[in-house]
Amino acid sequence: MYRYTQAKEIHVSQEIKDFTHFRDHQLKSVDYSTGQLNVWIRDKKGEKSRSASDVGSLNQDGYSRVWCNGKLRMKHRLLFWLYHGTLPDEVDHDNGVRNDNSITNLIPSNRSCNTSNKRPRSYKQLTYNEVCDICERIVSNDYTITGLAKEFGKSRTQIKAILAKKYWTRVSDEYF
Repeated sequence: MYRYTQAKEIHVSQEIKDFTHFRDHQLKSVDYSTGQLNVWIRDKKGEKSRSASDVGSLNQDGYSRVWCNGKLRMKHRLLFWLYHGTLPDEVDHDNGVRNDNSITNLIPSNRSCNTSNKRPRSYKQLTYNEVCDICERIVSNDYTITGLAKEFGKSRTQIKAILAKKYWTRVSDEYF
């Protein structure tokens, strides 16, 4: 347990260093009501040359990430730290929407609470029409699994399960 705690402290310490660098050198402005970050883009000489608005990219699990000091960091943790000045072990999305980074949606948590909050993944959350659309895209060979997951707002696992005929077999049997 001691090693885990020590490793966690080192990780959080490095994360705060990266967040501090982001705040001091990259950050232009923050809209806490929406969770949007506007940053400075630097030229080769390190001078602020232009700005970019609403930075961040979604990972395969639906969380938004931001480049901080050359490392990808979770945007919700960065926003929580920028607003509160502290960083808890875990930051949870109160409404369960992983890319809703408004400050009112971000709450401090711990590992056991955060994992117990997870909404069960259900393949039934896909509608019949969505599954048909996904199957049509797969048949037309106009897809990547990650692209389909992003387009339909689902996980890559769900798309793979349709492709492997693990779920929605009646629909997928009609297509392939």
